[in-house]
Amino acid sequence: MKQKISIKHAGPLFDGTAPGLFQDSADALVAEVVTLLEAAVRSMTPVGVFGAQGGLLAGIHGEVYNHGTPQVYGVVGHQSGYGDVREEGRRPGKMPPAGSLVRWIEVVLGADKRHAERIEYVIRRKIAQKGYDGAYMFDQAFAANESRITEIAESKGLLLAFHLGGRDA
Repeated sequence: MKQKISIKHAGPLFDGTAPGLFQDSADALVAEVVTLLEAAVRSMTPVGVFGAQGGLLAGIHGEVYNHGTPQVYGVVGHQSGYGDVREEGRRPGKMPPAGSLVRWIEVVLGADKRHAERIEYVIRRKIAQKGYDGAYMFDQAFAANESRITEIAESKGLLLAFHLGGRDA
């Protein structure tokens, strides 16, 4: 007696829906990771003299690019002129720009504007001599959430490769 076996093609690999399922998962993963990291960076960002409504903290944002394409990616960054310096610190040898510390001197040292403008040069010169440490809020946010990001990806059936942009490795 001969046995007859028939094979039917069924499921997303055979009906053409697999790429869409993958893309939906990739888009959702990137959006979730960007949201997670944006919140983490914000929570680790020092609140400067402009408070939460202005300055560095207000300029932190996340965005997803290329939704619906195989090149979907997300970015969490800042729009501040001093964000990179706040993240990485300042090595000795370079003064902050003139006028950049006046508000800080007014708020932190309680000086009036005229006095702040007069003493700013001395503080800028001291920073140029000594430098200062960075806050590393972006680096720390990623490090604190790397395993969570991997878990999120695995729950969606995806593997991740991390690319940390913005600086030379």
